[in-house]
Amino acid sequence: MNLSTPYSTEHVTDSDAVPPITDQLMCIIKFAIGGLGLTGNLFVIVVIVSAPTMRKQLTNAYIINQSVIDGLISLLLILTTVFDDDGRRYHTLADRLFCRIWLTKPWLWGLFVSSSYNLLALTLERYLAVVHPIWHKTRMTSNKVVAAIAFVWMFGPAYNLAYMVPTAGITVSGRCVLYAIWPNSLSQRAVGVLTIFIQFIGPLLLLVFFYARMVIVLRKRVAPEGTGHLPGWPVRGKKSDSMARARRNILKTLAIVALTFVFCWTWNQVYFLMFNLGAKVMEFTSVFYNFTVVMVFTNCCLNPFIYIAKYEQFQKTMKALFSKKPASFENAQSYNSSIG
Repeated sequence: MNLSTPYSTEHVTDSDAVPPITDQLMCIIKFAIGGLGLTGNLFVIVVIVSAPTMRKQLTNAYIINQSVIDGLISLLLILTTVFDDDGRRYHTLADRLFCRIWLTKPWLWGLFVSSSYNLLALTLERYLAVVHPIWHKTRMTSNKVVAAIAFVWMFGPAYNLAYMVPTAGITVSGRCVLYAIWPNSLSQRAVGVLTIFIQFIGPLLLLVFFYARMVIVLRKRVAPEGTGHLPGWPVRGKKSDSMARARRNILKTLAIVALTFVFCWTWNQVYFLMFNLGAKVMEFTSVFYNFTVVMVFTNCCLNPFIYIAKYEQFQKTMKALFSKKPASFENAQSYNSSIG
């Protein structure tokens, strides 16, 4: 559940509806974010897939999956804006399905949850590589990555469908109401708080734990005699310095991705938590409310810019892809092979 959907014009009176100018501006913003996210994430996929060595790495498998999810979110953001509730009356079985399965936007918000959990899985993979390097090297297989990715794809939409579909329906007057059919207010608040924990607080706590542990472990690992070798990782002679640098770079890049997720989601989730705890000052047509919604949407299109600006492995592959010199691509492949 997300505050950009439960209390929209689909189930409020005409006097409470979002002002037309705000509604039109939100549509423009959604189209802009959707287009940018679709283009940017497709670009990330093309760059990583173009480098055989890069696409075989476990970390980049998660990054590709993150881009696929965020790209699909961007597409759904556009489609749900185009095919939204137009205010007509609903009466047929097809109308009921449209109301419950499409207007509730479980696929859009479900993929947002999937995106969050893919980021969590990506961070966990790096956590294991840093904190438990031997286990990671011997036990972290591609089958485990595939299983994690499959879970990520199923969990988000399944959870959202489980509570969004039953709480939507058609009123006697033919209006589609969303998140409105509850046994009582207590159950509504309970599901709301649980949803906040599942899609934001839980992942946030785990991200903080993973990065805190990685920072502690990395600070304790002092390279002996300036060799650049970290205990627990195999020595590869002259390549050890570049390997250590590459690992630090990907870790810093992913830390920025995680911080971006927290920054984009915090506003909306705090707003939603206050509502579920009974705050009486919540206005779902306010400028600040719409700001929190836009921030959540923006998260799906920012990662490509982070990779371009901070991810050295991605930068080298990107430059090689657009370079006409074969040697450039070979150098990028050599750099890619140093990532453990």
